[in-house]
Amino acid sequence: MILIKIVKGKSYLKDYDRKIIKKHLTNEEIRIKLIENLIIVSANMKELINSPLSKIYKIQKKNGVLKEIYTARINEKMRLYIKPNGDYPYELKYITEVEFLEIDDKHYGDG
Repeated sequence: MILIKIVKGKSYLKDYDRKIIKKHLTNEEIRIKLIENLIIVSANMKELINSPLSKIYKIQKKNGVLKEIYTARINEKMRLYIKPNGDYPYELKYITEVEFLEIDDKHYGDG
């Protein structure tokens, strides 16, 4: 069985270190690991999006300019930006690789 592969981009790695590790945000670090595990055990993006756990982590597609991006809730303010690797518009059942783009901590214009 092919599972989803995760590629961690440079901005994500920098954000993870600066916004999570250096601030000792243990709950957020655990939440990211749980989101990562959910993605890894999914066979494709369609299975991931339809999973009951995706509703708990609020994994959803963005609108407008960012319509190619999905987000997952880390906490009330922080969001993990996830981009499926493939051509847009995506055929979700064929997406087996995603990229973690960044951690946004300015949700709803705060921060």
